[in-house]
Amino acid sequence: MIEAADAAVAEARAEETEAVCELHRLNDGYIKAFAKGDVEWFDEHLGDDFTCSLANGRRIGKADFLDRIAAGPGVAKVTYDEIDVLPLGDVALVHGVTHYRQNGQPASTRYTDVWALRGGRWQAVAAHLTAVAGR
Repeated sequence: MIEAADAAVAEARAEETEAVCELHRLNDGYIKAFAKGDVEWFDEHLGDDFTCSLANGRRIGKADFLDRIAAGPGVAKVTYDEIDVLPLGDVALVHGVTHYRQNGQPASTRYTDVWALRGGRWQAVAAHLTAVAGR
Protein backbone atom coordinates (compact mmCIF):
# COMPACT_ATOMS: atom_id res chain seq x y z
CA MET A 1 0.00 0.00 0.00
CA ILE A 2 2.76 2.45 0.93
CA GLU A 3 4.74 1.55 -2.19
CA ALA A 4 1.73 2.40 -4.38
CA ALA A 5 1.33 5.74 -2.61
CA ASP A 6 5.05 6.47 -3.01
CA ALA A 7 4.82 5.62 -6.71
CA ALA A 8 1.82 7.93 -7.12
CA VAL A 9 3.67 10.77 -5.37
CA ALA A 10 6.74 10.22 -7.55
CA GLU A 11 4.59 10.24 -10.70
CA ALA A 12 2.82 13.45 -9.62
CA ARG A 13 6.17 15.13 -8.94
CA ALA A 14 7.50 14.05 -12.33
CA GLU A 15 4.39 15.41 -14.07
CA GLU A 16 4.68 18.70 -12.19
CA THR A 17 8.38 18.98 -13.06
CA GLU A 18 7.55 18.34 -16.72
CA ALA A 19 4.82 21.01 -16.62
CA VAL A 20 7.14 23.54 -14.99
CA CYS A 21 9.83 22.91 -17.63
CA GLU A 22 7.28 23.27 -20.45
CA LEU A 23 5.88 26.49 -18.98
CA HIS A 24 9.38 27.97 -18.67
CA ARG A 25 9.93 27.11 -22.35
CA LEU A 26 6.59 28.70 -23.28
CA ASN A 27 7.37 31.81 -21.21
CA ASP A 28 10.66 32.17 -23.09
CA GLY A 29 8.80 31.77 -26.39
CA TYR A 30 6.21 34.34 -25.31
CA ILE A 31 8.84 36.98 -24.52
CA LYS A 32 10.82 36.29 -27.69
CA ALA A 33 7.64 36.40 -29.80
CA PHE A 34 6.75 39.74 -28.19
CA ALA A 35 10.21 41.17 -28.93
CA LYS A 36 10.04 39.98 -32.57
CA GLY A 37 6.39 40.85 -33.20
CA ASP A 38 5.71 37.17 -33.99
CA VAL A 39 1.94 37.09 -34.52
CA GLU A 40 1.98 33.44 -35.63
CA TRP A 41 3.50 32.29 -32.34
CA PHE A 42 0.83 34.10 -30.35
CA ASP A 43 -2.00 32.94 -32.61
CA GLU A 44 -0.91 29.35 -31.97
CA HIS A 45 -0.31 29.66 -28.22
CA LEU A 46 -3.13 31.96 -27.06
CA GLY A 47 -6.56 30.54 -26.36
CA ASP A 48 -9.41 32.03 -28.36
CA ASP A 49 -10.77 33.36 -25.05
CA PHE A 50 -7.46 35.09 -24.16
CA THR A 51 -7.70 38.47 -22.44
CA CYS A 52 -4.96 40.88 -21.49
CA SER A 53 -5.14 43.61 -18.87
CA LEU A 54 -2.67 46.20 -20.10
CA ALA A 55 -0.51 48.26 -17.77
CA ASN A 56 -2.80 51.27 -18.40
CA GLY A 57 -5.80 49.28 -17.14
CA ARG A 58 -7.38 48.68 -20.54
CA ARG A 59 -8.56 45.12 -21.20
CA ILE A 60 -8.23 43.60 -24.66
CA GLY A 61 -9.04 40.25 -26.26
CA LYS A 62 -6.98 38.00 -28.49
CA ALA A 63 -7.72 39.85 -31.76
CA ASP A 64 -6.68 43.24 -30.35
CA PHE A 65 -3.63 41.65 -28.72
CA LEU A 66 -2.56 40.15 -32.06
CA ASP A 67 -3.05 43.55 -33.74
CA ARG A 68 -0.77 45.13 -31.14
CA ILE A 69 1.86 42.44 -31.73
CA ALA A 70 1.63 42.94 -35.50
CA ALA A 71 2.21 46.68 -35.03
CA GLY A 72 5.56 45.87 -33.37
CA PRO A 73 6.64 45.99 -29.77
CA GLY A 74 7.89 49.58 -29.76
CA VAL A 75 10.65 48.45 -27.42
CA ALA A 76 14.23 47.22 -27.77
CA LYS A 77 16.70 45.10 -25.81
CA VAL A 78 14.02 42.95 -24.16
CA THR A 79 15.14 40.71 -21.29
CA TYR A 80 13.28 39.04 -18.46
CA ASP A 81 13.83 37.69 -14.96
CA GLU A 82 12.14 36.90 -11.64
CA ILE A 83 10.26 34.01 -13.26
CA ASP A 84 8.03 31.95 -10.99
CA VAL A 85 5.93 29.09 -12.36
CA LEU A 86 3.11 27.81 -10.19
CA PRO A 87 1.25 24.80 -11.62
CA LEU A 88 -2.25 24.33 -10.19
CA GLY A 89 -3.40 21.14 -11.93
CA ASP A 90 -4.65 22.00 -15.42
CA VAL A 91 -4.00 25.72 -14.82
CA ALA A 92 -0.73 27.47 -14.10
CA LEU A 93 0.42 30.95 -13.20
CA VAL A 94 3.64 32.37 -14.61
CA HIS A 95 4.96 35.53 -12.97
CA GLY A 96 7.92 37.53 -14.20
CA VAL A 97 9.39 40.90 -15.10
CA THR A 98 10.38 42.10 -18.56
CA HIS A 99 13.01 44.80 -18.96
CA TYR A 100 13.41 46.84 -22.13
CA ARG A 101 14.19 50.22 -23.59
CA GLN A 102 11.25 52.32 -24.73
CA ASN A 103 11.86 55.69 -26.39
CA GLY A 104 15.50 55.27 -25.38
CA GLN A 105 14.63 54.96 -21.69
CA PRO A 106 14.84 51.85 -19.50
CA ALA A 107 11.47 50.44 -18.40
CA SER A 108 10.12 47.28 -16.82
CA THR A 109 6.77 45.51 -16.68
CA ARG A 110 5.73 42.91 -14.14
CA TYR A 111 3.42 40.29 -15.61
CA THR A 112 1.25 37.39 -14.63
CA ASP A 113 0.20 34.97 -17.35
CA VAL A 114 -2.46 32.34 -16.82
CA TRP A 115 -2.01 29.11 -18.78
CA ALA A 116 -4.57 26.31 -19.16
CA LEU A 117 -3.86 22.74 -20.22
CA ARG A 118 -6.28 22.08 -23.06
CA GLY A 119 -6.26 19.05 -25.30
CA GLY A 120 -2.83 18.05 -24.00
CA ARG A 121 -1.14 21.40 -24.61
CA TRP A 122 -0.76 24.63 -22.68
CA GLN A 123 -2.52 27.75 -23.95
CA ALA A 124 -2.25 31.25 -22.50
CA VAL A 125 -5.74 32.39 -21.47
CA ALA A 126 -4.97 35.63 -19.63
CA ALA A 127 -2.20 38.15 -19.05
CA HIS A 128 -1.97 41.00 -16.59
CA LEU A 129 0.68 43.71 -16.99
CA THR A 130 1.83 46.27 -14.43
CA ALA A 131 4.42 48.95 -15.08
CA VAL A 132 7.28 48.83 -12.56
CA ALA A 133 7.89 52.31 -11.18
CA GLY A 134 11.27 53.80 -10.48
CA ARG A 135 13.51 51.27 -12.12
